[in-house]
Amino acid sequence: MTVNEQELHAFIDGELEPERATEIGRLIAGDTALAARVAAFRSDKERLSRIYAGLDKRPLPAEWLRQIETRDRSVKPLSRLYTMRSTLAGIAAALLVALGTWTAFEVQTAGNPDAIIGEAISARADSLKPQEVIEVAAASPSEDQNEVLTSALGMKLKVPDMSKVGYRLAVIRVYSDVPGGKAVELRYRSGGDRVFTLYVRHPNSAARVDLLQRDNLRICIWQDDVVGTVMVGQMSAGEMARAASAAYAGLNL
Repeated sequence: MTVNEQELHAFIDGELEPERATEIGRLIAGDTALAARVAAFRSDKERLSRIYAGLDKRPLPAEWLRQIETRDRSVKPLSRLYTMRSTLAGIAAALLVALGTWTAFEVQTAGNPDAIIGEAISARADSLKPQEVIEVAAASPSEDQNEVLTSALGMKLKVPDMSKVGYRLAVIRVYSDVPGGKAVELRYRSGGDRVFTLYVRHPNSAARVDLLQRDNLRICIWQDDVVGTVMVGQMSAGEMARAASAAYAGLNL
């Protein structure tokens, strides 16, 4: 009897049928390597819970605050502050819930809030035709690369340095004629030639954080009032949460 990674996460979160949970429990008890994987997954989940516990108390980046102010000057300042605090609290709660709830995902139509996820997957699969492709040879992101991202999207952003989570920037692709104007895909590669993609454009719906699964891909959508991002990679739940956190935080100048 075998067990896949998705079942291991469901076992950890108490989401399996009792009979299957018992079977996997016996497997874990008799397999030290499998037991070590389960322990690592549990450790990842506990660590992420601690990391994101205070997310609602962190200030938004100054540049993003300025853009929110510009977009909606009809709202009173106190109301704006309350909305931003509420947004961050919602993001933190959504991420923590998502760590224990993995769902199948299918690309939706363009009018659906999940259309940005469909775009990101299409870009990763080379189904979208880029307006510009920039091959990257440098070991770390440069000011010129930051300028490509900033210019394409019309907002000050920084190309995240993903080296701490094992990925190096390989390609920048700029897309036109997507909802909201333009989009940029940052394609990273690991030493083992695994690919992690960060798709960035203006947001298409309310602030949200979701962790999803489609076939063998982990997907994280992390969107606020200013920027919409979708991260896609073949990795474990814990790896995606770490990579998504590093990518989203790294966009801030």
